[in-house]
Amino acid sequence: MKRKNYWFLFAILLLSLTSLSQGQNLNPSSGSGQERKTMSWNPQPSSPQDTNKQPIRVVTHLGESDYKELLDINHDFVTDTGIQVELRNIPDADAYRQLTAMLEVGEGPDIMLVNSPWIRPLAFNGYILPAESYQSNTSGSDVISPILSMLEWNGYEWGIPLDMDPYVLVWQVQALESMGTSGIPESTKEWKDMLARLESRKDQQKAVAVPAGDAYAFAALFSAAGGTSPADVTADELEPVGRIRPWIKFIDNGAMQEAWTSLKEGELALMTAPFSAVHENKNSTLALRIPERMYAANPFLLRGRSFAVSSQAQHPEKAAEWIAYMTSDSSQRSWYDSTGNLPVLKQIYEADRFQWLKPPIALDLLLKPADGGGADSRLQSKWEDFAKASKLFLTGKSTEQQYREAMNGHPKEKTGN
Repeated sequence: MKRKNYWFLFAILLLSLTSLSQGQNLNPSSGSGQERKTMSWNPQPSSPQDTNKQPIRVVTHLGESDYKELLDINHDFVTDTGIQVELRNIPDADAYRQLTAMLEVGEGPDIMLVNSPWIRPLAFNGYILPAESYQSNTSGSDVISPILSMLEWNGYEWGIPLDMDPYVLVWQVQALESMGTSGIPESTKEWKDMLARLESRKDQQKAVAVPAGDAYAFAALFSAAGGTSPADVTADELEPVGRIRPWIKFIDNGAMQEAWTSLKEGELALMTAPFSAVHENKNSTLALRIPERMYAANPFLLRGRSFAVSSQAQHPEKAAEWIAYMTSDSSQRSWYDSTGNLPVLKQIYEADRFQWLKPPIALDLLLKPADGGGADSRLQSKWEDFAKASKLFLTGKSTEQQYREAMNGHPKEKTGN
């Protein structure tokens, strides 16, 4: 009887051990077909290795030709590194609104290439990371000071600058020499002297070309008379601009190439234009000057673009690698050759061995440390007012006093020479 009980207990124990071993399923690959089917239809969250294979997502705000060049450089990056990149361009005027709408709902890119003045508001709203968080060495003191001032907020740098395309004063050397000067006047008195000679001429041929309705071009012309900011000019600084109005020829977009031909042939003496346009139309008969005082006080007029890494980026280190490639010396040269946009590193302008810009650019004030102001200049806050007031003034539809009242609320006192 006892032996029967032993066998009965042994059978129960064997059955229990068999059930336990099947329930643990220590090796998923040995499970039943139904178990494998269930696993394939219910995937687990991506592993770090899977996430690391995801492409870098980049959103840009560029013109068509600049975006094409970026695509070419990006192709080289993908070929060299094997890292995949998804690029999307938003050329629209409301690109900032579209970008922040994506970021607001967590659908933003890993990297943004946007206008440099956008960097501070993006940082303030928590949309981007400080550059120090993904780069061991930030560009810092190597960057042209006014550009850097637009990327700083709360003690950190929030962007990596790419380029700038400021408006410059470009002139035909022989045509200007016929007016009794070898270059653009640099002081109010020199402007008045040149204008006196111009006014004594019998012919009334237009001598100065200005893109029609272009407030950036207007600002460059205003600054030529020696003013620091077109938003805060004295009567003495404004007088030469008023006197030059009869010789201004306003150029529509469709007639710009014809204007460049006239300038090269000496039919025009002076033009205000983006540096990229000068690069495209470079000629041995032309010379240029960058109105540095105006740009030092109003950095947004430099029309720079910068990279930023989103605070939503899953792999900031990969984003940093892409940005480093785009801002390398070889990429900068390719970018300059194709787009005409100027680099923003001081060393390119300071040392002869780096001066591969053609024509060579001489900078002085923009290479010096910033004086602590200018990131949010008065002109920037009154830009729409300036665009309207300057157009009315340059076309002769308003007086000097009306212009100053539009910009200042009241006329400024006239100063001596």
